[in-house]
Amino acid sequence: MDAKQLEDRVSAQNYAPLDVTLVRGAGVFVWDDTGKRYLDMMSAYSAVSCGHSHPRLVAALTEQANRIAVPSRAYRTDRLGPFLAELCRLAGLDRALPMNTGAEAVETAIKAARRWGHDRRGVADGAQEIIVAAGNFHGRTTTIVGFSSEAAYRRGFGPFASGFVTVPYGDADAIRRAINPNTVAVLVEPIQGEAGIVLPPDGYLAALRKICTDAGILLIFDEVQSGLGRTGRMFAFEHENARPDGLIVGKALGGGLLPVSAFISTQDVMDVFDPGSHGSTFGGNPLAAAVGLEALRVIQDEKLAERSAELGAYLLQQARDLRHPAIRAVRGRGLWVGIDLDPAQAPARAVCEALARRGMLSKETHETVIRLAPPLTISREEIDLGIRLLREALDEVAPRATSTETTRIVMCPPSRFEVAYCINPWMAPERWSAERMALTATASNDWALLRSTLEDCGAVIDIVPPEVGLPDLVFTANAAVVLDGVALVARFRHAERQGEELPYRRAFEKLRDQGKLRAVRLMPDDVVLEGAGDCVWDKTRNLFWVGYGPRSDRTAADVVARTFGVEALPLELVDPRFYHMDTALLPLPRGEVVYVPSAFSDEGMALLTSRIGAENLIPVPDADAAELAANAVVLGDNIVLGSCSDAWAATLAARGYRVRRTGLAPFRLSGGSAWCLTLRLDLKSKASDRARQAA
Repeated sequence: MDAKQLEDRVSAQNYAPLDVTLVRGAGVFVWDDTGKRYLDMMSAYSAVSCGHSHPRLVAALTEQANRIAVPSRAYRTDRLGPFLAELCRLAGLDRALPMNTGAEAVETAIKAARRWGHDRRGVADGAQEIIVAAGNFHGRTTTIVGFSSEAAYRRGFGPFASGFVTVPYGDADAIRRAINPNTVAVLVEPIQGEAGIVLPPDGYLAALRKICTDAGILLIFDEVQSGLGRTGRMFAFEHENARPDGLIVGKALGGGLLPVSAFISTQDVMDVFDPGSHGSTFGGNPLAAAVGLEALRVIQDEKLAERSAELGAYLLQQARDLRHPAIRAVRGRGLWVGIDLDPAQAPARAVCEALARRGMLSKETHETVIRLAPPLTISREEIDLGIRLLREALDEVAPRATSTETTRIVMCPPSRFEVAYCINPWMAPERWSAERMALTATASNDWALLRSTLEDCGAVIDIVPPEVGLPDLVFTANAAVVLDGVALVARFRHAERQGEELPYRRAFEKLRDQGKLRAVRLMPDDVVLEGAGDCVWDKTRNLFWVGYGPRSDRTAADVVARTFGVEALPLELVDPRFYHMDTALLPLPRGEVVYVPSAFSDEGMALLTSRIGAENLIPVPDADAAELAANAVVLGDNIVLGSCSDAWAATLAARGYRVRRTGLAPFRLSGGSAWCLTLRLDLKSKASDRARQAA
């Protein structure tokens, strides 16, 4: 009977391990009983952050084991004080209570919070409430699974303890609303690990700190997985300078050799414990203390948090660059990355099994996410190996289709659209106010027709949600310039639109996390560029035409050229009616360029003629220019626009193009039409096309 058969016969079946039997490990590699080597991209759920069998940690373990290992906390030892002192120093807190497993440390934190609420806030014993987040994972004791939102963790294990209130993760306002006189603490993970490496919105941790301070309750962070360098800082709360009242640590604290955990807090909180109120035979034993202290020293001496920040950014970008159709999102921070898969195409378990066959170990969560959490000692070359093996495994489980790339367009529904102010000659807030109901209904219908027309032309639409008070968010062309999967987020000139910058940035970061973009870049603070509205891609000539004057700065062209590595030619816009380049210039697939003559100076026209050729310039008649006919979306031979004359449609038809009209009159009252309401995500430079063809 081999090791696997024996384990299956005598062990409870509470795990579903991959079919490998490991016998040794060193650094970022482990070996099975056949001698096969594996790259460990899991590191025991972050417990092996220092690498397998780190020589300093093995030496600390061996030396202490030869002295004394477990006398219990009935006596003092010379190892506990130095260990807890260093732990408190790093956390910026006063006292620590050592335990063994992460779940024990969480239970300790719960007990501390409840007694603190009773003794300090006067909450009746038994009435104390702790607010937790949906999707949490804090361990598997009956108390903890009682407030889990995962049904499988709870089934058949009741009855459960009361006193926990669950709110959506990442929603600070929900926590604020949930606080009542019986609330004693908020307990959350700064990044949810078991849920699939889920990051909260920027500012969430800082908001929790303020909310808890204002309410006079405790903020407790569970950093069993995220702490001790995993996210690129010693603790994840440091990313927002949101120091908690209580901190739970474990896993990496044992150096990959022993179970070591702790609850760290302020003296005020820790003073609720008195002799006999809590304890552990093994918690804080000298063997654990010696190894724990040495693990903290190794993390600092070898700058593992700094390595995690640098190499984690590299790992995240390499994972996003996989751009496999089965990948729905890639997210992470530091050397902690979650790759969210479409289970219909690539079940995460099947991918992990394919990885194991190739010599790499990872583990799925919820059948949809592959977790990458290698030892923090990993090198760039070892990351490259892991990404190569991951690519091969994905291609095995879900072979890539050979069809052409999808046309992908970002749009924002007009449910919050209105003409509420005037920052260009087209805007008519008085008319909008007088005809609000009719115009609102027409805007909704025409926008829906535009979307369906684009989808009929083969486009896939990604949605940016509308927001109250930002009516022009609907004009997504102004959101960014996108080329080769890189989004350069816009910066607006007028205060009325500057509020759109943050929602757009978040939208593009979400698209990046979904694998629909490679990277998100920001404009310099002192340079205005209103997205693709003033930066029009000319695929034939492999360059951007950058409009400047009314809305964007001339120097924006330099930023665009540096960002994308292509030519960016500035053109001054001189007719205030055509305040954005997208109202005045439209490159077509066969090399022609539609343009509005009055929009450009003599110098600008000379540049256009020299680069495009007079034979390829198609002037828009004045009447059609007034309908914003140049503000169109070109998909193949289809030119999708709002309105134009039959004569203009015939001019384009004579060149082989089909005009698709969609109305859009309400949007012209704000100075926009079809192009303004869309943003292409799939535009490629010639260099990118060549690289893709070579691959």
